[in-house]
Parts: sequence; structure tokens; C-alpha cells
Amino acid sequence: MKIRFVLALIWCSVARSALEVFQAAPPPRLDLDEPACRQTLFSHDFGNSYGAPYVGPYAPPANCTFTGVVFNLSVISSGRQYDRLATLWLDNIEVWRMSTAMPTQGGIHWSFQKDMTVWHSLLRSSQKIIFDLGNVVDGDRYTGFFNVTMEALYFNDDYEPGFHPAEQIYPISTLSSVNDTTSLFSLPGDSGSVSLTLPRNVKTAVVSIMASGNGAEEFWFTNVPTEYVNTFPSNEGWLYGYSPFREVQLLIDGEVAGVSWPFPILFTGGVDPGAWRPIVGIDAFELPSFEIDLTPWLGLLTDGQEHIFQLQVVGYDASAQDEVGPIGENWWVSGSVFVWLDEAVEQATARDFIRTVSPPSFDFHPVVGTTILENGTATNTSFYFALTASRTLTISSTLLSGDALREVAWTQNLSFSNIQNMTDEAFNQSLSMVTSGSHSGSASDIVSRYSYPLNLFSAYVVNSSGATTNPGSVFCMADRSKLVDGISALPFLSGISSGSESLKTRQNVTSSYHWNQTIVEGTEGLDTMDGEVWLSYSGSGASKHGVEAYHRYAREKNDTILADEQGGSEIPVPGTVPLPFVEGEPMV
Repeated sequence: MKIRFVLALIWCSVARSALEVFQAAPPPRLDLDEPACRQTLFSHDFGNSYGAPYVGPYAPPANCTFTGVVFNLSVISSGRQYDRLATLWLDNIEVWRMSTAMPTQGGIHWSFQKDMTVWHSLLRSSQKIIFDLGNVVDGDRYTGFFNVTMEALYFNDDYEPGFHPAEQIYPISTLSSVNDTTSLFSLPGDSGSVSLTLPRNVKTAVVSIMASGNGAEEFWFTNVPTEYVNTFPSNEGWLYGYSPFREVQLLIDGEVAGVSWPFPILFTGGVDPGAWRPIVGIDAFELPSFEIDLTPWLGLLTDGQEHIFQLQVVGYDASAQDEVGPIGENWWVSGSVFVWLDEAVEQATARDFIRTVSPPSFDFHPVVGTTILENGTATNTSFYFALTASRTLTISSTLLSGDALREVAWTQNLSFSNIQNMTDEAFNQSLSMVTSGSHSGSASDIVSRYSYPLNLFSAYVVNSSGATTNPGSVFCMADRSKLVDGISALPFLSGISSGSESLKTRQNVTSSYHWNQTIVEGTEGLDTMDGEVWLSYSGSGASKHGVEAYHRYAREKNDTILADEQGGSEIPVPGTVPLPFVEGEPMV
């Protein structure tokens, strides 16, 4: 107890002197002050931790009655370090994916709270906790450890009209927790598939998918079609291929059951590391999941037999059949099947199963600018292209429960536009992108809609002998939004939410970052940054502790917060606009 108390004092002392970084996000509930019980799940330092996650036991607190659960993550770090991806697992099921922030020599700290109530059936039983944060500390270039503490807060909330979380949750993963490691699929190398046998009396089923591009796929939305990666031969390796379009697919027995056109995450070291501190990028501390309603499939899935659930990620390829092609390394994906049971029937039955699914429709227009040199040879000076895509799908059936009939359907409409222009051998690159869509399922008649506009410009100055071994600089402008309105399927089905939710977030950043010979550290006196974030949320919480409205506006300049306003009401969120023109910026 004395050691734990001393460590807590050290953490508080470091946190007070360090820079606080944060993500603008609505809180999980109105207050966290009086939980029915609480426990620290783990506290761990991540240094040389690739392939060495924290592994420990989880048990629900004894003699504690609870419904709602919130996990509170607290992190401190100092030194030189990249941003790192972290995942939290309960046995073979991923429950949280996040990025770290990039530390400074003076130190940073942050905390983030995530509502875990939809995982209630897991949290009521013993589990193996696996928290993976792959990090490198070599004492020279990389010196930053991440000290991570995870606490669980349990609340005995009442929900109207009732609390009914999923009775069972099944993993779509590599099922590797027995080896004390995470169960991520790495695509395209892994199969992405698992065989599952569902109970015969399922009444509702939803798949939740987590997916993010990493390595060569981290900035997938800035990639180019593969045939254009060598447009600028003197800058070999700068452009990545497989196009800027990505579709995450869920297949049941080889047939597409639903898709996600993912939100473009900008991690805290992304494009310009100086742009994301102290306000990190949208969703950096809680990467989003996407839910697909499987209820129309129940007539097929409740036969007591094994069925193949598969996740895969595809891109655009003009030379491929249906223009759907491969992707680069590596996409990390996992999924969870949430199941609600009908105790009044022995087996769910259905009729009139109809699946109307066609491949995406693409339109691609490239323009390569050239000039003739004095020696008569042609050289490429610019590359402009516009890629658009659209897709619709509907899967429906009629479920039979006794004498009652229930019409159920999962419907998606999606659109995508990505316009890029690059000059100076692609060191100057402009992007204007919008992903939008709508979907509806069996849980509600409400149609959910989303839109992800992103405008991005980057201009790099790189030493001719190598960007990763010499100082250089990047100038970045980014203006983007995440706009979501509709039903959040898992909270709604669990009784945590009683209706529609609306979330509007916009982030605008201009930054100039000059990295030194360590690559992972800026240069004092040269780096500049200005940024703003707006967030407005309204919800339909089913308990008196639910958040019905929340807003936050913050402005930053050079690692300093100039304004930070938040409260329990909505605010206007200005729309994403075209970026202002600066010298050298190719127009889109």
C-alpha cells in the first residue's frame, strides 16, 4: 500500500508539471464522482514492449451490483518517441483501440474515459486482460516510456425502458489470447476469418468492426493508384499505391453482409507531428468502430451449424474485375458479434431472404503534367486525379417468432470522392476528400447518416541524402470534420440510449514542423502551430446520468491552449472549407 501511495504521488507530481494533451469528445456520463465501486485494472510502463503486452487477470469487483462501466485511461510520458498504436482486449475480443500522443522532453500527460457498458456480459465474468502498446526505447533516439494506468468505474444506473445488454459476444479474431498476445488480424496477410456457431434462438445480432491502416497504409487516403507510384522517378518510394479508396468488408460464408468506408484517422505523428499537440486529432484516443446489423441473416445463421465470418479490406484497381483490388501492408482488423436471445422460442426461423448487393461503382480521371527539358527529354511536373465511388446494398428477410412476423433489413448507401494534386516531385501534395453515407437496420426506423470531409495540404523539404537520417521540415494545413447523426446500434439495443444521437466535430490546423537529426523531435524557435477544434453533441441517454448535450471549443498555439470552453449545451460548428492558398500549393 505504501509503494502504491508513493507511485501515485510521483504520477501526480509529474502530471502537474507536464503538458496536458486531450481529445475533444463528449463525456461517457454526466459525472464520475460516485461509482458503486472501482478498481485499478493495471499500471504498467511500456518501454521495449513490441511483442510484450501487459497481461493480467480481470475479475468483476466482489459484492458490487452494477450496470454501467467506464474505463479511465491515464498516461504520462516524456522524452523522444513516435506515436504508438495500443489495443485493449478481454481474452480474444478487442474492446478499445487508441493512439498515444507524441511526448516532449518536458513531459506530457493525458486521460480519457470510455463507456464500456455494451461489453457488460464480458465484464461480469473473469477475463484475461491484454493491453498491447508496442514501443521502442534505445536510450539514444527513442527515450520515451509510456506509463499507463487503467481504472474501472462501476455504476448501478437505472435505464428506461430497461437495461438489456447482449447476452453473448463472440470474437472475430485470431483467438490468440491463450498465447498471451493480441488477436488482431493483419491484412492482407491473414485470413481474417473465424468459424462460429450461434445459438438457435437469436433474435438480434450485430457485428462491430475495428479496422485501421498502419505502416504503408497509415495514410491510405493520400495513396495513388498503383500504376502511378513512379510518376516522379527521382522521388522513388515517396508515393504509395493501391489507390486512396478503402472498403472494409464483412462476409458471411463468402457473401458480403455489409461494408465500412472508414473514417480517415490522422494519428498524433501523422503528416506533421507538431500539428496534434496539445489537441490531438479527431478520434485519436478512441478509434471508431462500425456496426453492421446481421438480423436479416438469422434464418441462415441459427441452424446449429458453423458459419464463416470474415473481415477483409479492398482498394480500387482499374485493371481488376469489378475494379476492386488489393491493398498494401498492413490493416489491423478485428470484430465482435453481439447476440441477443429470445427465450420464448427454440429456434429463430425466417423466410424471404433477399440480398441485393452489387460491387462499388468507380470513376477515375488522371492528368499528368509534363515539360520538355533542354535536352529534349520529357519529365513529369505534376499529377492530378479525381476518384469517386458509390455503392448501395440491401439485405432483408422476414423473421418468424410464434405467430408473429417481423420484417427486418440492413441497408447502406455510400459515396466517396478523393481529389489530389501534387507538384515538386510529390513533396507538395493537396487533398480534398469526402466520404459520406447512410444506413438503417432492424433496431429502429431511424436512418443514420455520416459525412467525413477532409482538406489537407503538406509541403516537405527533405535532405537529398534521406528524410529519415537528416533534418527536414513540413508545412501542413488541415481542415476536417466528422458529422454523425442517427442511431448508435449497440447502446440503443442495450438500453443505454433511447433514441438518436448527433455529433459534429471540426478541426482546423496550420503547422510548420522542423525535425532535427533524431527525426522524432522538433526544433525550438522554428516550429509554429495554430489550431482550433469545435465539438457539439446531443444524445438520448436512457438514465438520469446520461449526457443529453455537450460542447467543447478549444484553440491552441505553439503547445499552449489559448481558449478552452465546454459545457452542457450544443454550439454551432462551422463547416469544413477549402484551404487558403499558399505559395507552392497545388489546387484541388
